[in-house]
Parts: sequence; structure tokens; C-alpha cells
Amino acid sequence: MFTGNKKYWIIAIICGLLAAALFYQYMQIIKTRYQPNDLAAVVKATVPISKDTIILDEHVKVIRTPAKFIHPEAIGEKADVVGKIAITDIAVDEEILPHKLADKKDTGVGLAYSIPASKRAVSIPIDSVSGVAGYIEVGNHVDIIATLDLKVVETGEELTFSVVTLQDIEVLAVGNKAEVGKEAGAKTLTLAVSLSDARPLVLASERGSLRLLLRPAVDKSTESLAPYGLGNFLNLGQGI
Repeated sequence: MFTGNKKYWIIAIICGLLAAALFYQYMQIIKTRYQPNDLAAVVKATVPISKDTIILDEHVKVIRTPAKFIHPEAIGEKADVVGKIAITDIAVDEEILPHKLADKKDTGVGLAYSIPASKRAVSIPIDSVSGVAGYIEVGNHVDIIATLDLKVVETGEELTFSVVTLQDIEVLAVGNKAEVGKEAGAKTLTLAVSLSDARPLVLASERGSLRLLLRPAVDKSTESLAPYGLGNFLNLGQGI
């Protein structure tokens, strides 16, 4: 058995542990009693987010707060914010609202937000034939064939060639306004191209004629083809 001061030390420790347990239990009861039962998640900015910034995970946080204090349109999931583009400045601790964000596929807020990284938007004229009879839609991919008249320096003869100028090019807009789906009777097509690819496309559009080839949705293959001339067509060996 415990004797002397040791016994009192043990009793004091046990009493202390019991008091701590009772205090913890009491605090949990108080917390439950006064904590609102209508808490909801809301995404807020952790740093100032400037317009045209791609929102990263560290830019936002999710907190729980009484639902009555949350904007009815506020976003509650980080996944619905991260990767989007801020189309206006967002302050620290500001709730993130959908109308302040743009997705790269959302052309409703402006074409500039739907252009893929490192690409440029360029428009070309089309008609019912060159534009595949109006079947090209936003999001489709096309190949582009340019037909040009080239003069042979040695002979002065002018020869016509068709060249596969670009392949697997994304369509950003059909007609004068970016929109989902096709626009009947559209006269222009806006494509996403690299800066280097824009040069031959613009040159061919200005100096020759263009024909678009609509690609299958799942086909990402490309081919390397030589220019095709009348000599090839007639099998006379005069084309390149």
C-alpha cells in the first residue's frame, strides 16, 4: 500500500485527471449548445487575386460559417475554383462567386478566356463549301488545305499546288460571335493556332484559297504530305 506523501501525490494526480476530463466534457457540451447547426462551406480568397489570374490551390481556402451569412451564389468546393481564371479583382477573405470566374471552355465571358495557352485566335473567311457545308462546330478540330498559284522562276510558268497547311486545329468560334454550337450561314471561322502556324495560314488566306477538312472527334493523328499539283493529278510527273 502507498504510504506517506506518495499516497497524497497519487490522489492529487487522479483528482487532476478527473477534473480535466470533466472540464473537457463540459466544454464540448457548451460548444455543441452554442455552435450554429446551419454551418455551410464557402470558398474564400487567402491572398489578393488580380484580374486574369489563374487561381491556384494556395490562393483559396474553405471555411465553415453560418449559412445565413453566406452569399447565396457563393462557391463551396475548392475544385470548382482552382484552375479557373479570375475575370475581376478578388480581395482577401472575399467569397468566391461564379460570375467572377471564367473557365477556358466558357466563351460567354469573352473569347480571350477560351484560347488555349501559347495559342492565338485567328479568323479566316469560309463559305458553304470550304466550311464543310456548315457542319463545323465550336470545339471541333480541322485540317486546312491551301491552294496557291506559284510561278516557276526558271520558266515563268505558273503552277497550282494544294498544300496541307495545318492539321488538328481547334475551332474556337463559328461566325461573328463565340458561341456553343454552329451558326447558320457563318462567313468566318476562328481557330486556335500557334504564332508560328498563324503565318502560313494568313499567307494562304490572303494569296490563295482555303478548304477545311473536319476531323473525327477521336482522331489526333497527323501526316506529312508533299504539295500536290496538276502534274500529280494527271500522273505526268510534272508536279512536286
